Amino acid sequence: MTENRDPGGPIRQFTADLVEAAMAGAYEEVADTLGALTRAGSPHAPAEVVAELVDRCAGVVHARHPAGPGSIFTIVVADDQARPVEVDRLPPGPLAALRALLAALGDDVESRDIQVELASRGEPDDVVCVVIHLLVWLVEVSDSSTAALPSLSCFTP
Repeated sequence: MTENRDPGGPIRQFTADLVEAAMAGAYEEVADTLGALTRAGSPHAPAEVVAELVDRCAGVVHARHPAGPGSIFTIVVADDQARPVEVDRLPPGPLAALRALLAALGDDVESRDIQVELASRGEPDDVVCVVIHLLVWLVEVSDSSTAALPSLSCFTP
């Protein structure tokens, strides 16, 4: 992947490459890719990447903890010191991404789509913040070394 990669191309492959870099700890590659996303010519690319990441997170959670219809999911958010964070204090983008994830877990496609749209609005820095949170959450829930799902990290004040 290079910084000249076109995120307006196949979003699924772009997101797969981004996730692969994040999982491998290739943070310079992730940063370059996020830079390409901010320069995307398509106004829809950020929302498509956010939607893809939300679905990947939900897929990992469902694979680790299958749930029946009507199951209720709760999410615990923690700061860099592992202290609980009040969800309502999250910035709008990450909060909408969190709500999109909960909607995806509950198979509420309409709410998921609305929250993805809200999460991907704003300035490029806002969208990068959302994508970074989703990447970190995906890495956290993918950690197979723990039986229980972890708290999700939040990196904003």
